[in-house]
Amino acid sequence: MRRLRLLGTPLLLAALVGCGGGKHPVSGVVTLEDGSPLTKGLVVFERSDGGPPIAARGTIGPDGRYELSTDRAGDGVPAGKYKVLINSLDLSEVPDEQKNLPFDSKYGKFETSGLQCDVTSGGTTFPIKLDRPKRKR
Repeated sequence: MRRLRLLGTPLLLAALVGCGGGKHPVSGVVTLEDGSPLTKGLVVFERSDGGPPIAARGTIGPDGRYELSTDRAGDGVPAGKYKVLINSLDLSEVPDEQKNLPFDSKYGKFETSGLQCDVTSGGTTFPIKLDRPKRKR
């Protein structure tokens, strides 16, 4: 019986480590075209490499910094390719294209943002530089 316990303990530990692992830190700074930080918003990642669907998000702080989380604060993101969008956190009923945003509204949709990130093991730093809004005609 003691032998079985000795063999079972390493297997149990390996299983527990495997369940909680696989996520890597992703962080960066979001800046505007002139180099000043975006002072509020949300960075959102959505998996795009055909793996299991995954979404991760991180709140942008007053200094432009963000750190992504998948399930709980600071837990990181599984490795893979991701599409990226920036949410202004403007909850008004006005469509994004008509809001007075400090950045181009194209960044509010995965299909138009043009932002992509490869998350790798060991951690990824992903700085994001946003274009100014397009002039309305």
